[in-house]
Amino acid sequence: MRLPKSSSTKEFTTENTERTEPFLKKILRVLGDLRGEIAISTVVLFLLDGLANVIDFAFHFWMGRVLIPSEFAILQTLNSVALVYVTASGVFQPVVSRFVAEARGKGQNDSIPDIFQAFFRAAFWLGLTMATLVFLSSNLFAQLLNLPNWTIQLSAVLIFLSTLRPIAVGVLQGQENFIAFGLTRLALSLGRIILVFFLLQTGLGLRSAVIALSFGWWLSVLCAFLLLQRSLWRKSRTDMQGFLSEGWKLSSYALLAYVAYMSLTSLDLVWVNRNLNGELAGAYASLVLLRRIVALLPGVAVTVMFPRIAKTLAEGRLPDRLLIKTAAIILVASGALSFLYFIFDDQLISIIFGLGYQAASPLLGWMGIAMIGVSLSSIWMNYYLAEKPRNFGILLGIAVALEWLLLNLFPPSMQSAVLAFGITGWLLALGGLILYIFKSGRLPRRAASRAVSQ
Repeated sequence: MRLPKSSSTKEFTTENTERTEPFLKKILRVLGDLRGEIAISTVVLFLLDGLANVIDFAFHFWMGRVLIPSEFAILQTLNSVALVYVTASGVFQPVVSRFVAEARGKGQNDSIPDIFQAFFRAAFWLGLTMATLVFLSSNLFAQLLNLPNWTIQLSAVLIFLSTLRPIAVGVLQGQENFIAFGLTRLALSLGRIILVFFLLQTGLGLRSAVIALSFGWWLSVLCAFLLLQRSLWRKSRTDMQGFLSEGWKLSSYALLAYVAYMSLTSLDLVWVNRNLNGELAGAYASLVLLRRIVALLPGVAVTVMFPRIAKTLAEGRLPDRLLIKTAAIILVASGALSFLYFIFDDQLISIIFGLGYQAASPLLGWMGIAMIGVSLSSIWMNYYLAEKPRNFGILLGIAVALEWLLLNLFPPSMQSAVLAFGITGWLLALGGLILYIFKSGRLPRRAASRAVSQ
């Protein structure tokens, strides 16, 4: 016997209305609740990380003042390329953090030392191998990136250290030891700026900054391992091959996404460094440094968002509210800073870097707008890492290819680099949103209507 049509329709409509609530209405409702838990956690983490970031930017601003523009361009290009690997090796952090948190949730704290030691051994040999390859291939990388050979050789140490660090901080994050987590970041920034202060007195110039980059990582790794509990170093008693196998699988997806994302934020500077003179390359490097400030608070917001999205998806719910809140934080914080960039562009460039970088002033506000698009796309990258990363990984690969295509189609100039970076970032953010809407079943309303009629 068939159910009455009205009853069937009512049941479906009630269930479907919750899923197909107009997105704009949901956005307005969620925006009124930004003082919730995610906003509070974001502010706390932002404060913990804030001092480290202030010191970090002070280091780069200072280098912009004491180095000539061509040397500053070399330093920023090296730093941007190193960030690609640092971000890629950082994929171990969420994997280790997830396993540690799951062990705590299941009351299996005794397995945490085994998890730590298994991933530490794997990271040690991977880091040593990668550092050796970079050192032996330094001449090839130097020619490809138009950098001095010695800068690549010194950076091999950074490669090794940046592979070890995610294991220790992943454990600290999984244990929710955020004070220790913040101290490791502070150690990196403090070590870098203190050492460069003394080295500059010896007249080493650019070499001082490059050596300081690796020293900061060494101090951060040392701090992270010292802050770990002693029990983590006890002899392992469990075969962790299952954890490692699953960890490598999760890390491989994150690796592809992170490399593509960081390449997206580095291609324009590499292209400028290869195609423009030293003065213009140095001016553009100042824009790249200032756009990282625009992404500062969004980065913390996404860090807070990631584990909660994974939990929400595990419960079989769509994380609309989390996504909207995170996007709102990014738009408000980054939009306000970009507005200030438009108003005080000349003053900021001249005060921070000096008159030799004034060519960058007219583009500062536009670079901020471009960075908002890239920051919004990071929401989708982390969402799909928590769900199924394949489709967005493909989208990221297309975005990198698109940016490189645009850079080579446009005439060589700083304006072209900003435009290519901005177009790619905003298209990627829009692509992630469209992918999410289709996947969550909101867009194909005709299919829903057919289901009602049946």
